[in-house]
Amino acid sequence: MNQLSIMQCDQVLKSLRAGVVPADDIDLIQVGRVGEQATLAKDILHIAKGGSSVRFVTGDYGSGKTFIGELTRQHGIKQGLVVATAALSPDKRLQAKTGETRNLYSALVRSFSTKARPNGTALVNIVERFILTTLREAYVNNVTPEAHVAHRLRDFEELAGGFDFVKVIQCYCQGLENQDDELKSTALRWLRGEFTNLSDAKTALGVRSIIDYRNFFSGLKMLCQFVRMAGYPGLLICLDEMVALHELNHKQTRINNFNEILNIVNDCLQGQVHGMGFVFLGTSEFVYDDKKGLYSMPALKSRLAFNRLATDGLTDVSGPVIELQPLKEVEIDELLHKLRHVQAYGIAKNYLIDDMALWQFMLQCRATHGQQYFLNPRLAIKTLLDLLAVIEQNPNAKVAELIAGIS
Repeated sequence: MNQLSIMQCDQVLKSLRAGVVPADDIDLIQVGRVGEQATLAKDILHIAKGGSSVRFVTGDYGSGKTFIGELTRQHGIKQGLVVATAALSPDKRLQAKTGETRNLYSALVRSFSTKARPNGTALVNIVERFILTTLREAYVNNVTPEAHVAHRLRDFEELAGGFDFVKVIQCYCQGLENQDDELKSTALRWLRGEFTNLSDAKTALGVRSIIDYRNFFSGLKMLCQFVRMAGYPGLLICLDEMVALHELNHKQTRINNFNEILNIVNDCLQGQVHGMGFVFLGTSEFVYDDKKGLYSMPALKSRLAFNRLATDGLTDVSGPVIELQPLKEVEIDELLHKLRHVQAYGIAKNYLIDDMALWQFMLQCRATHGQQYFLNPRLAIKTLLDLLAVIEQNPNAKVAELIAGIS
């Protein structure tokens, strides 16, 4: 292994000790999940070629769902897609009349990432890339930019809210030509779904609609079509913490959200949209609970049914639902070695514990935590990093005694 950047390693370690997935350099600690990654990589290639995809990734807390989501996000960006990510929460839902849907939409659009802007804030680049191309074509064809915007986006007229989308892009184009930053900012606010009042949007931009719970998916489909026209192969959307919907106590509220998921599943699996994909990340009960999960809706249960032939040790990660399996002992061992390497900034002589102590650590954790040790990689990661932190700050501490004290 090679020496690593101190800044990279420190950021990765800080994220992992806090129990969150690092946004960069995730490959430093990647182990296992070969089949799952291959399936999601195939989805990304399918999206990039103009297809559509929807996938659900389930597993217990700490099993690596968010890690898989981040790997998928980074791989999508490398393949040239526009990637959006967000986590559901009490104030972010797929369907809600009191602003939660708009909050989710806004979070997704604000997170737009591309190769040029891998950490979000790519919306401006996407819009201006489309407009600059339009301006060049308008000059060649001797037509006004606004007229050529309308011509290029003529197919949007068939979509719900399409006229207003065209109007907003024309406003941004006008603001770009006239160096009117306020008009550009207002247009971006509409695209991000940040207008809460229709009259304000109408006054500012002359539109007749805003993004809310009634056109959440329609708005995403328009953005998908737009990014493809701007020169990107497609749009990938990753939604984490889907268990937030399972935890909703109001039955009708859950049904409304599940119906929105059903719409997405139907359109993506039937090929009704092009260059668009969804990855939903949540615990197993979010999908399989017959009372409060997706399986409570017969239509979703039939579409997300697992392969009944994949039993007795056989697996199938090609279906609509990918269940994360426990890491194997050899994969846990590889993970621990990678963590030790990152903690030492890639310098072998600076390792704080040797291979024998690392093996003893794994045996102790397995004896203490049992099967949970393999089901929950987060537990293994945090325990080892805590141990290394104590050893680093207390050079005289006896490693064997520290390992034996793990509980």
